[in-house]
Parts: sequence; structure tokens; C-alpha cells
Amino acid sequence: MCRPGLVGLIVAAGYSSRMGAFKPLLPLGDKTVIEAAVDSLRLGGVTDIRVIVGHRAEELYPVLAGLQVGIIENPRYAEGMFSSIVTGLSTFAREAEAFFLLPGDTPLIRRRSIKDMVRLYHKTGAAVVYPVFNGERGHPPLISSRCFASILSGEGTGGLRRILAHFDADSMEVELADQGVLLDIDTQEDYKELTQFYVRRHIPTYSECLSILYKYQVSDKVACHGRAVAAVARRLAELLNGAGLNLNIELVVAGGLLHDLAKSKPNHSKRGERVVRSMGFSRVGGIIASHMDLELAADYVIDEAAVVFLADKLVQGDKLVSLTERFRLALDKFAASPEIVDSVLRRRRTAEAIWDRAASLVGTGSLEEIMVL
Repeated sequence: MCRPGLVGLIVAAGYSSRMGAFKPLLPLGDKTVIEAAVDSLRLGGVTDIRVIVGHRAEELYPVLAGLQVGIIENPRYAEGMFSSIVTGLSTFAREAEAFFLLPGDTPLIRRRSIKDMVRLYHKTGAAVVYPVFNGERGHPPLISSRCFASILSGEGTGGLRRILAHFDADSMEVELADQGVLLDIDTQEDYKELTQFYVRRHIPTYSECLSILYKYQVSDKVACHGRAVAAVARRLAELLNGAGLNLNIELVVAGGLLHDLAKSKPNHSKRGERVVRSMGFSRVGGIIASHMDLELAADYVIDEAAVVFLADKLVQGDKLVSLTERFRLALDKFAASPEIVDSVLRRRRTAEAIWDRAASLVGTGSLEEIMVL
């Protein structure tokens, strides 16, 4: 939970003119956009959340009334977003330590992102902490009280960005594995992308996976292996889905990319699992935990973890190899260590069992075609 003095300010007062629909009340799963925005801050630990309303405010009041947020009406909303920021800030400037500024049309911020930004702010005392994804600044910035006077006395020319630029020397950026910081709604295409992101929000996107690998300083060798495993896992999953299974392709790819996230650490499968679970990706964590040793019931159905397990055993470095070759190399390497040999043989039996089950579904020939792609 964020300590007292941190406010979340959500601006939802504009016309939504480019979108052609009232953005705060657009559906997003079983919620509305404005409800999702409130959830993003609250799940990140922000308890004092205030929403600026203006255009069509009467339609927002009933929704906001059940969200335990402060509602602030900006009678000057027609002047633009800066007027809403000033209106909101003036209600807490005297007592607040800092505030998150979240446009109401950027509703899907991961809870870990909010926590990481607060942690960096408390550690450094930065004037502003900017969330960054793939090198691009997004929302919400965390703006400290050092900036309040300049904002409140600003004329609005050039907007908030011009004012905050004066504090750049004392500001910080934090690279986040969170594509949501860049996803707003200006067009119908933006809205479609946002709804797709919402549906799969518990699975990191491909770009987010690469960001996680970078954040945890995974070596190029391990990252290349992960990309190769993800590609093979995708082919396997698509082939099996064509035979009637219902595997989640995004989950398979994320598991493949991240399975060796903690490769340089002891007990790396469990350590990697803990890392991604802490980010809210529990299903991916389960795949990472089982990619070394996977227990199969006699009547098991191939799932995403089994696909990633098999794909990992079909890739040596970043090259496709047969199961025979992969395990021969391991057995030769550890021939003098009976305990390790037993583990290798157990993993080989598991991989062969998954291969045989997959072959029974799609045919051996179709499965072997993956090896020459």
C-alpha cells in the first residue's frame, strides 16, 4: 500500500471528440474504462483517488459513486486537460507529497508498475518519476510536491509537459514491463487494441516478455534460446489446436520466452516462477516452474506447460535438435554424476511421452515437419 500523502488523480473531463464516443463509459470486459482506471491505481496501493469530471459529468456520477473516490467537477473543462489538472491539484496541494496523473483513457496500468514507481520515488526523491516502456514515456507520471507551485501558477501554454520539462534534471525514468502505460483510446482501433490487452492482461505480451528479460539482465544466449523455444512452442500449439485442443497460444509463447528467466541462479525454475508471479503472471509462473521437471498423469491431456516442456527439449541453444540428440548430449556431459543422469533420463521419458501423445493427435509426419522449419 502507498503511504499517506500519495494521491491518484484521474482526468475524465474531456469531450472524447476524436473517439466519437464517451470514453470513460465504454465497456472494458465486465467494467467500464473509468472503473478499470480506478482499479489500476487502487490495486497498485493508492488509497486516495480523485476523479476530475466535466463533460457529461451527470453520466459519470452514478458509476463513480460506488467506487469510493473523490469526485471533483471542473467547470472550465472546455479549456482543456491542463485546467482539469489544476482543478484537481488545488484540492490536495497543501497536504499531498506527490500524485499520479492518469488520463481516464489510459486505464490498464499493471499494479507492479505503480509499486515500482513509488519505490523509486521514495528511494530517490525525484521531482517526477516517469513510466517508460521500450524507451517511450507513458502514463501515469508520479509528480512530487516540488512541482506543485509551478503547475498551479502555470498558464497552460504548452500544457503540463512544458512545466515538467523544467524539472527534468531532477526527474527519473523507470523502465517497466507494462505495455499498458502506452495504451490510450483516441480511435476505434485504439479501443480494439485496449480491449484485446484487457482480455489477456494476465499474460505478458511478446514485447513485455522481452522487457522482462532486459530488466533482469538475461544474457543474449539465454534470450536467444527463449525466442527459439517460444517459436517452436507456438508451432506445436497451433498444430495441436488444429487437431482439436484449445491451447492458449499467447500463454505458450510467454512461457517459452521466459522459462529461463533466472537461468544464472540456483534452482532457476522456482526463482523465475517467483519473479513472474510477483508481476501478476501466475499462469506463466506455473509453466516456468515445471519446465525442468513435469509430472504427467497416465491420462493427461497436453496443456501449455507440456508444450513448453517439449519445445525446450527440442532446442539446443537456438538450434532445433531431435530428442535423441538433445539428451545424448546431456547424458554424455553428466556421465560421471549418477544423480544428474537419473534426472536427465526422467526428463527424457517425459519429453518422449509428450511427443508420443502429440504424434497420436496430429500424426508423426506432421510433428516431424516442425523439425525442418
